Formats: sequence, structure tokens, C-alpha cells
Amino acid sequence: MHSIPRSIALGLVAGGIVAMTRPAGAQAAPATVRIGTMSIDPFGETYFGVDQGIYRNNGIDAQLSTLPNGSTIVQSVLGGDLDVGLANIVTVAAAVAKGIPLLMIAPAALYSAKHSYSRLCVAKNSPFKTAKDLDGGTIAVSSLNDFNQLGVAAWLEHNGVPPARVHFIELKFPEMGPALQRGTVQAATIAEPALSSAIHLNEARAFADVYEVIAPEFANIVWFTSKSWLQKNPDTAKRLVSGIYATARWSNDHQPQSADILAKVSKMDPTVVAAMTRAYFATSSNPKYVQAPLDFALRYGLISRPVTTAEFIAP
Repeated sequence: MHSIPRSIALGLVAGGIVAMTRPAGAQAAPATVRIGTMSIDPFGETYFGVDQGIYRNNGIDAQLSTLPNGSTIVQSVLGGDLDVGLANIVTVAAAVAKGIPLLMIAPAALYSAKHSYSRLCVAKNSPFKTAKDLDGGTIAVSSLNDFNQLGVAAWLEHNGVPPARVHFIELKFPEMGPALQRGTVQAATIAEPALSSAIHLNEARAFADVYEVIAPEFANIVWFTSKSWLQKNPDTAKRLVSGIYATARWSNDHQPQSADILAKVSKMDPTVVAAMTRAYFATSSNPKYVQAPLDFALRYGLISRPVTTAEFIAP
């Protein structure tokens, strides 16, 4: 074997040829980013990217905090306890409409008919067959005035039931199946993996895909941060977004492997997780992913004023 002269080897290193074999961001100490998430599939990019080392390969030391809902995550980001979070698009848009300085840095889970990982459910033995059966009933959502409530309101109106004639209450996803079984609520919007768990336990049955009335494809979960954090950490934000999209590509192509990770963090039976409809994640940003939800949120009074994509999406 012939050795490379030392002067040539040093030139290769200086020119970046050797460095090209190292992941982006690996040449500097990883930047710590405190991220708020939930242990459900639409938020799964957080867990998948950490498990696979994708964020670290992009120069990010992702420190995850698992919280009960998007509203709590927003409050934690605003309070400075977290740097970045995930929440449904309406929760973030409602804050922006009130002048709170938040920005979406990347879309996360995308809704489409093919990748519909959330359903409006009723009790397993419920006699309900149409939207009109819910007129006057109580419907559970994960957070009041969030995207889940928006989807139900749009679907009810589309099917001839004024949304004002139902009562919305807030429950955590794992609480919804038992609440349906007890008759505490007549319907609930449940996301995976709690959806498959509730069906597997015979607590609930899928009743409707309410989001199809909004648009064929859109982001209902987004990554967001405060304007102040973004201004102070522009390079870290770029590395994080690169890690997010790299994780999205891995997740979309490796669902059996990500199912094992999700089962672990959600403490669910791996066979149930493997069989459920999985979330599909955005691999780039596009205003079309957020325009329809913003328009519908205004229409149903979940945001106080119009929010444009230009003020919602980080430049």
C-alpha cells in the first residue's frame, strides 16, 4: 500500500475533502435546544431524531420535555423554559393574532386522506350514525380553541349542524376513550397512538375524518419558537431545521423502525402501534401547508384577526 505524502494529506484536509465524510454540524460542539413535545405520533419527529442521532449529526443537542398539550408547550416557550416547541397550527396562530411574537420554523405532521392519523370517535356501542346525532352533545378535544376543535366545527357545519350547538371540553388523548365509554362525552377527536389504543380496548370506534373538509393536504402540527430566540440563535435554528427535515425523510421511509420508538415513548403495545395509520412529515416548508388552516381558524373565530403566512412563517 502506498502512503500519501504528508503535505498532500494536509492539503486534502484544508480543502475539505476529508471533512466531507463528517455530518453537517459535527465540527462544532452541539448547541443545546430545549424542545417541548407530546408522546403522540404527529409529534414523533422529536423522539425519532433523538433516537437516531439525526439532530446531533446536525449540531443540535435536543433536550426533550414531554408535556400534556400544545397550549402548555406554547406557554413554556413564552416563559423561557423551552426554546422550541411543537403545537397544532391554530394554537400558534391564535398567539400570533394576539401580537405574541411566535414564528413557525418548520411544518411537522401533514394531514391528507392517505395519512389521516386522527379521527372523530364515538363510543364503541354508540348508536350515532351522522353528524346530526351529535347536535346538542359534548365533544372532547385535546385543547380548547385548537386545531382539533376547528376540524370538528368545520365538519359539523359542512353536515348541517351549527358548531355553537355542541359543547366542547378539554381532555388528554388517553382520557378520551374511557370518557366515551362512560358516556361523559358523546364524541372525541383522538390522535394516534391513543386512537388505536381506544379502538383496541373497545372503548371507541372511528366516526369521521373531520379534516377532509379543510383541504386535501395541510400542516396541522408545526414547529415554532419565539422571535427573540430566533434572533439570538439564527445558526442554531438553521441547524435544527436541517435536522427536522432530515428526521422527516428518515421517518417517512422507516415507519417500522419509528413504530418501535413510538411504542416505547408512548408505553403502548408495539403490535398496536405497528398496525395504526402513521403520521407523514413535511420535508420542506410551503405556504400552502398553512394557508387553509389559517383561513378556517378565522372563519370559526378561533383566531381574533387574519394571520398571513408572511407573519406566521419564519423568514
